[in-house]
Amino acid sequence: MLNSSRSLHVAVGPSLGSLCKIDRDRSVEKMAFIAILFTKQRNSWSFFFLLVLFQRLVASSPCLSAAAMVESTDPFAFRRGLVPTKLGVVHYTAVGPTTVGPNDKPLPIVGFHMSPRSVDEYKEIMQECSASGKRLFIAMDEFGYGNSDNPLKSCTLDDVADCFLQVLDELGVSKCVAAGSLMGCYFALSLAARYPDRISGVVCTNLYHFQLAAQVKALKEEAVRMYNEADDKPTPIEDSWELKDDGSHINDIFGKRSTWLSTELNTRATRDNLNYLVKRRERYAQGIHIQDGGAFLLQDTCAAVKCPVQCINGASAIQFFDTIGMEMTQQFEEAIGFFPTKPDVKVLEPPGSSINMLNENAKEWYTLVESFCQAIENEYFTNSRLGWL
Repeated sequence: MLNSSRSLHVAVGPSLGSLCKIDRDRSVEKMAFIAILFTKQRNSWSFFFLLVLFQRLVASSPCLSAAAMVESTDPFAFRRGLVPTKLGVVHYTAVGPTTVGPNDKPLPIVGFHMSPRSVDEYKEIMQECSASGKRLFIAMDEFGYGNSDNPLKSCTLDDVADCFLQVLDELGVSKCVAAGSLMGCYFALSLAARYPDRISGVVCTNLYHFQLAAQVKALKEEAVRMYNEADDKPTPIEDSWELKDDGSHINDIFGKRSTWLSTELNTRATRDNLNYLVKRRERYAQGIHIQDGGAFLLQDTCAAVKCPVQCINGASAIQFFDTIGMEMTQQFEEAIGFFPTKPDVKVLEPPGSSINMLNENAKEWYTLVESFCQAIENEYFTNSRLGWL
């Protein structure tokens, strides 16, 4: 069962009232302690002192103060929150206005990170959005990543995407542009294919279509797991991550990216990767798994996407995947052929075009995406036949 007491909804605006959900555990614990003292005090001066202390706690608490009940004087301050969904609690960060204008303009952007990152992948992007001063940007931690829960049960990527839609419902976002990076592209495309009235455009960063051998392997493993779970007795899943007494399993994570990332960014990526591996170890022990990207039906999903699609690739990212035998050049060309209408393709050149280019080249990426959003708003919102009014 979900522990609904983990988060609190605070109204800050008519449309996006719950954008300021905050963790209330510490405040509630303090107030409960003071309430107990209230009942034990008979001395009037002690009671008066505790009353003043309680009032000050309420005034300073982000979940109970009157200041939290009105819109911030800085609408582009970063916000974060937790939203309970059917698979667990999802953590999000947001920046931008707490209300959306008429006809959902400007369109909010919702970002889904690659594996094994977190909302931190969109940190610099959100700073660019904040500087632009007009558009809401929301980034979500996927289940088993960042500050989101592990899923309560095994699930497909479509199941996860449905939970992200629950978050958007909670935040009052009726339409948006969905953006994904690598694996995050699958969530964006899943929503666009199945909920065309909610997704007005898709931005895919380094979209990857798994090779046939990887797809077959992932689908076979998926079938075995589904068979094992049919009797409602999940079998623990073997985890390939090996813990070592000397701690080198942590050093190995940092070393994987040290040749192309700065020490600062590599440290952030290592933190995300380590967090993912620890959570994966925990859910595998319970027999809980999340569908592998290789088992995601990308071709069928892309074929059902009717909204505009923009693909942004990093030249260095493509070269990297080609070098390690994943043939991204070929696989990407195959992927964009799945769409009913060929996507708008942009390529970012070095420097800042690796798989971590959202952190390294945020300004150029956000400029492209902002132009894409404006084109949708200017052209497609005026065409009622396309169903975006």
